[in-house]
Amino acid sequence: MPKFSYLYDDDDTNIYKTDGYSGSHSDVDNTERFTDDIDLTIQTDAVVAFKFDGNNGTDDITLKIYKRHDSSWVGSEIAWKSALTVSSDGSEDIYTYTIPLNYGPGHYRFVMASSGATTTFEMQVDYRSSRITTGKS
Repeated sequence: MPKFSYLYDDDDTNIYKTDGYSGSHSDVDNTERFTDDIDLTIQTDAVVAFKFDGNNGTDDITLKIYKRHDSSWVGSEIAWKSALTVSSDGSEDIYTYTIPLNYGPGHYRFVMASSGATTTFEMQVDYRSSRITTGKS
């Protein structure tokens, strides 16, 4: 019987980074901001890390996940999963979300927004993906 294991990427892939983290994407306010594409057509799952730092502790961050069969995002897609609310006290935090194997193959991306109009977030989003491999028993 074959053994199953996961082949996990060696490095993070950045899909969103604001100037507070030496990037060029827009700060996250109450306007929805989209990450870059996460291609899980060969890889089977991904662990996504959202590092964020709010300018105050008034509002939280909301996240929604989107899925397509390809990477041709047109902007009219409907969120695939309900919005998640991530608490923020205004200090730097990291929230980790796993896109599990049972979500199936496809292309994914997240939308991020402040839950209100008071807090703006610096944000960095990275992920690592993996796939199932088989070895000798």
